[in-house]
Amino acid sequence: MNIESFIDTLSAEQQQAAFDLLWQRLSADPQNLASPPWHGEVLAFREANPSDKPKMSVTDAKNEVKRMIDERRSSR
Repeated sequence: MNIESFIDTLSAEQQQAAFDLLWQRLSADPQNLASPPWHGEVLAFREANPSDKPKMSVTDAKNEVKRMIDERRSSR
């Protein structure tokens, strides 16, 4: 079984837990985690064009993304 097939067998909650664990491990050593070139372009654009929306904490941002995903799922 390849990794993609394995991931497909997991529930949404298990996939989220796996994602969180992978991110935790990958981000533990930032020198080995190169950002793609487009990421720098997005950051530069955002610095040059700041949002007028209020800033939020990472936790609040994660919760907002989860809320938007849940809304999208429930509207299907």
